[in-house]
Amino acid sequence: MRPPLLHGLVGLLLWSCQPPSSPSPPPKVTNSAPSPSTQKWREWADSLTLERQRLILESLLRTAEREGWAGAVRYCHTAAESLTFYQSQKATFQRVALRYRNQKNALADSLDQLIYKSFASSGEKQSIVIPMEDGTLRYYRPIFLSMSQCLKCHGKSEDIDGEALAEIRKRYPKDQAVGFALGELRGLWKGIIHP
Repeated sequence: MRPPLLHGLVGLLLWSCQPPSSPSPPPKVTNSAPSPSTQKWREWADSLTLERQRLILESLLRTAEREGWAGAVRYCHTAAESLTFYQSQKATFQRVALRYRNQKNALADSLDQLIYKSFASSGEKQSIVIPMEDGTLRYYRPIFLSMSQCLKCHGKSEDIDGEALAEIRKRYPKDQAVGFALGELRGLWKGIIHP
């Protein structure tokens, strides 16, 4: 069964009159209903991204306990990319965001932007899989700030750890990933699956 969020997104993408705000051309979405195998791919992608998210959080919290939040930022700078990027013959996954810390994690195209806005406005927590005209599947799962510890590096000025902020400014001079509140959408897991 197609999640309700997907109905609106596909319709918006197919019938939108507004030009994309990204220089890349809009990706083409199929009009066909997802197959039962699409659900299997969604479950597989959920398990993979949830496990990677768990590993990231555990590692960051352990590092913060030992070295403080500035140490967590240093750890993130060296290890986050390997933990948040996955590639195999069947799929590629990464985290993307509107307000990113690492420029490699910027939203890449109009579909990314549309999905991000939809999750941000709806608060929907369930992942979606969208069949594309080229035969691939696009997977998206929202990442909401659900732990107060996340605010130590991504929060507003009153929440963010001072030493962490100094480290962020040193390592990410173009950082945009601060100023978030608990419960706010931080980014997305995005996957391109080749079934």
